[in-house]
Amino acid sequence: MRRPITTSASSLVAALLLAAGCAQMSEPSFELAEKPGSLGPLDAAYDKTKWRWVKNPDGRVLLSHVEVRTCFIDPQPNEDLNDPAITLKREEKTIGNTRYEVVNVYEKREFWETLYLRSGAKTPLLGVYSEGPCRQEAERILQNYEKTAPKQAEK
Repeated sequence: MRRPITTSASSLVAALLLAAGCAQMSEPSFELAEKPGSLGPLDAAYDKTKWRWVKNPDGRVLLSHVEVRTCFIDPQPNEDLNDPAITLKREEKTIGNTRYEVVNVYEKREFWETLYLRSGAKTPLLGVYSEGPCRQEAERILQNYEKTAPKQAEK
């Protein structure tokens, strides 16, 4: 038999104070970058109205989505993944007509970053610091790139 949930007035006040304190805590803020960064070959593939360049606290310039919270793309992701606390989970995915190796990086058991490498490439095109909608937005950039990649090769 389940016990009914009872709440005392002091428990309710404590919960409200705790919630108010948490509401004041905010995510780290990133300053707008003084000058835009570059996604290299992907520069023409992203919608500049949906992304902005920000300065990471460590000084690197990242691309931040204006609608998806905590969505950051690193145009030059760290490839030194030899730390024993790091776990890599690899998968393959077709984006456009191109195969990509998608490397999901976890620190201990916590998601850290996803790297996208075109099949056969040694360096990733980009790194994404969030899952779900952020990855979808990053893959949209790669899809746009793959639509124009053959045209760029003809020039």
